[in-house]
Amino acid sequence: MLLVSGGNGNLARSVIANLLRMTDPTNILVTTRDPTSASARELAASGVTVRHGDFDAPETLGPAFTGASRALLISTYADNSERLRQNLTALEAVKAAGVRHILYTSFLAAGPDALAEHSQRVHWPTEQAIAASGLSYTILRHALYAEILVADLDDTLATGVLRRCGGTAACAYIARDDLGLSAATMLASDQQDNRILNETMERSYTGEEVADAIARCFGKPVRYAAVAPEDWAAYMIEKLGMPTALAASTVGTMRAIEAGQFDVVTD
Repeated sequence: MLLVSGGNGNLARSVIANLLRMTDPTNILVTTRDPTSASARELAASGVTVRHGDFDAPETLGPAFTGASRALLISTYADNSERLRQNLTALEAVKAAGVRHILYTSFLAAGPDALAEHSQRVHWPTEQAIAASGLSYTILRHALYAEILVADLDDTLATGVLRRCGGTAACAYIARDDLGLSAATMLASDQQDNRILNETMERSYTGEEVADAIARCFGKPVRYAAVAPEDWAAYMIEKLGMPTALAASTVGTMRAIEAGQFDVVTD
């Protein structure tokens, strides 16, 4: 079976929807912390196997992962101080369950010197642990979700100002649904060699180019106003309703954009 963790999340739902177009529902195994949710019950009714699996409860993962041959581990949105432990717990459970190939959702420019906190503290050490696990693997290094450019669209159109970090640097983006299709395609394939894939749009964009695209799309004047990375957390809390701890952890990501670490393009 093909396993997708975090089944109630937006990315997981996109992966599963694509898998359902590629393979029989009985070949799909979904784990989630809440198998009683409406979406989980709907999947179960369609023939998908849905099991309780919580990265914070190791005892649930063995039974949850049993029978899977290929597994997609989607990193959680927990605090960065907790996510590495969660990932390593899930990795050990995957190995113990006899999974042959693991896919992991990482991030562009993951490495020991990454400016983005989650890339340095979570994704890079997780990638290293996967590489040392003895399993074959596919690392999916995501660009920034393109959806974040329109998360405050009403405010952008009302004020005529797109407020974002990055200065004059270009940044790669990609739509979540494209990442869902990519992950499903790789999960459903018979690929066994080790790969690290950067996943981006066909080009990178500066803040001014994004503002221009929004203006052309909606027929309204929109200009770009650069926000200092240290001011970004407050903006996310105020305009996007992001939890304080999660917003604070994005400051390094904003500095990485400004430094050009995400000006990466692949096909």
